[in-house]
Amino acid sequence: MIGEKSVKFKTKIKTRIKEIRNNLCLSQQDLADRIGVSRQTIYFLEKGKYNPSLTISFKIAEVLNRPLNEIFYQEPIIKEELNEIKYKKPYKEVEDFINTQGIDHNILFRIGDIDEEELSKSFSKEFLEELAEFLGYKFDDLFIDADI
Repeated sequence: MIGEKSVKFKTKIKTRIKEIRNNLCLSQQDLADRIGVSRQTIYFLEKGKYNPSLTISFKIAEVLNRPLNEIFYQEPIIKEELNEIKYKKPYKEVEDFINTQGIDHNILFRIGDIDEEELSKSFSKEFLEELAEFLGYKFDDLFIDADI
């Protein structure tokens, strides 16, 4: 549908390095030595504080014997924010937001798990702007407003 507005998630790169490394009984130092980086680099990769070069990514995939897309993936930024809302906002504030918006808990916390087509069909830009503000962000920090 040409000319229709759509909203997409802003994403960040996430990693399963720690999970895979632990399953292989490798320490951070073991993995670092095998790919030729410091242990601190592995630590920052696992914490999501560093995105590796393609060269390092391919070395990690080779050592862990997994395809890149099994190690690295994209996740909507809002997903983590919604998962952490219980630690950041008092319960009463969350309840007030839900009641004001006329939605239930399941819908709110499921937003990060839906696909972008459903996001555009199910939620207005105005609602997503209010949600972003409620979470302490600007709309553009969590979403991309794009023409189809």
